[in-house]
Amino acid sequence: MFDRSGVGRGIEAFPEMVRMDWMQDLLEWFTYYLKEDGPKPWLGVEIQSNQGPWRFEDRYPMSNTNELLWELGSSDLASVGGGNTIFPDASSGPVYETPPLEEPLYFGGLPRLHVNVNTATVGGQIYALLEDCDGANCIHIGHAIMDLRYHAGGADEQTWTPVFEEITALMEFFPMDVEVAAGHTIKLTLRSTGEDYLPSAASTAVTVVNAGSTLQLDTFDPSTREYYKTVQCTAQICLDNLEVS
Repeated sequence: MFDRSGVGRGIEAFPEMVRMDWMQDLLEWFTYYLKEDGPKPWLGVEIQSNQGPWRFEDRYPMSNTNELLWELGSSDLASVGGGNTIFPDASSGPVYETPPLEEPLYFGGLPRLHVNVNTATVGGQIYALLEDCDGANCIHIGHAIMDLRYHAGGADEQTWTPVFEEITALMEFFPMDVEVAAGHTIKLTLRSTGEDYLPSAASTAVTVVNAGSTLQLDTFDPSTREYYKTVQCTAQICLDNLEVS
């Protein structure tokens, strides 16, 4: 028995995430690569969106996408509360939200968040939460986290002049594949930590500078993709494993 009670954690995809044809895929691979018999399996990628549908892609992150860029604090991604300071205790931080989408939005891969900030001391951490909101009802669609001592990337710790020098945190979200319905909004919340991440070992107040800070999404047209239906489990044992609070 497993808990699938939280929206934004996979329940939206039920029951399409139960791949009853997985053993057939394995059989074809083992037959070809171990027995050297039968047709060579396709070497592409099968991707499932957060809402359930499956499709084929030649690679991941996907090719043939268009970059959608929104500046923080602009009309595309407006400030809706929280001020502009990210406090070390994760109690508050800026929140941004789009207007209701005029049409469905499909995006995936590794969205980027480039945030210009000032810090009180050398250090700080940013946790970014991306949500799909239908009015007051929001679901998790992805998150990112960065220790600002590595704001430019790489494995070497970086330094700067706190208060006086502005730095850019080149953040990247964890892999995702997302469908957002028309009429919904996308909300971006910045805190010092979230999920089950620990506070920064070098905590400090971080001030976000909206000008030049951007959220970048790789969007695509679903009509140009090849979707397919999966073999689904409708047996009672599968339904019993779905726990909804």
